[in-house]
Amino acid sequence: MKRISPVPEKILKHKITKYLVEDEVVMNWSILKKCILMLALGCGVHLTWLGWDIFVLLNPEYWQYVHLERVYTQITLNSSFLVILFLLIFPCYKFQGNQLIERYLPYMAVGTFVISLCRDAYLVGVISPVATTSYVCLIMVGLVLFHRTLVYSMLIPASIFLGGCAYLSFSHQLPYSPLFNLDGELFYNGFWLLSMLYFILPILAVCMVLFEILLSQWRHREQLIKQLSQIDPLTNLFNRRSINQCLDKLNAAATPNYALVLLDLDHFKKINDHFGHHKGDETLVEVSAVLNQQLRESDVVGRFGGEEFILVLKNTSLEKAEQVAERCRIAIQQLQIFSDEGELIPVTASFGIAISTADLRPQQLLSQADQALYQAKADGRNLVKAYVEPLTAQMQVS
Repeated sequence: MKRISPVPEKILKHKITKYLVEDEVVMNWSILKKCILMLALGCGVHLTWLGWDIFVLLNPEYWQYVHLERVYTQITLNSSFLVILFLLIFPCYKFQGNQLIERYLPYMAVGTFVISLCRDAYLVGVISPVATTSYVCLIMVGLVLFHRTLVYSMLIPASIFLGGCAYLSFSHQLPYSPLFNLDGELFYNGFWLLSMLYFILPILAVCMVLFEILLSQWRHREQLIKQLSQIDPLTNLFNRRSINQCLDKLNAAATPNYALVLLDLDHFKKINDHFGHHKGDETLVEVSAVLNQQLRESDVVGRFGGEEFILVLKNTSLEKAEQVAERCRIAIQQLQIFSDEGELIPVTASFGIAISTADLRPQQLLSQADQALYQAKADGRNLVKAYVEPLTAQMQVS
């Protein structure tokens, strides 16, 4: 478990803004912004259809595979849906933040999009590769982006419509895939196969890009949340939970020769009471920076709560731990922190050290370090004390 160097406040805020604020994470967009995304996708679908319609009409050799009157109708309907979907983008953009509009407009926007796709699915065949691919991809995207109530309110009628069309086609009450001429051998018809591929690829590509964006942003957010759950937000040091995890790992790995150093700022309450809590926070931040500067990369430093800090020194003897603690004590004492009136604020800390042994659990080691810290405070503060067995007896006698 590596030590986290102090993260400047601006950088931390930038990360939070980048991954957690509404403008960056698609999943956290307002519902109308998500509708704009869906409407833009719908416009792209109908532009694709219009391109196919025009291509067929400009190439007479393909007329034998389609019903031309349906193609002409398609141009009109695809153009109409394109205009409607495009126009719906304006109120979605204009009325963001309006609770009444945000409650009802998404049903209109997504509903129009679904209706247009259902009609196209019927024209090419409700169990065709295009219809099934679009159905699965859009459901998955919809469930990620929108509330389930909205998605299922559109999904259930659409499924009933497509299922009804499939049944009526099977019972010969409706033509199946009325856009195409199915008199020939459909699945050996190169034009039909290429048309299916043409319709599938844009939808599949867009959905895959959306999924990749959503999953990427989800991973980034989870990573940041995990990091934020491990560090203290004021000092950007490990918090108590992370320190306990670190100690558990050391204990599980039977790591020998590590030291725990507990330190507590002396008379910290006076700093808050006399100079203000903002100066108390500044003191904590400055002390955390000093501790980071005095330790090795392999060591761990954390804020254990309030004005108490903890150091985990790996591969360290008692003598070495005392040297590190003394170096930290002097550096803290030399801090230059001034009040709002320019008065120097005295800052000192007391230290308690405990060395690991094979038969000690992390909580027992913490208790020993805490006893040594107590002794440092009892002996006048601004001192470094190490836990040794006679210390316990002395404390019991006193």
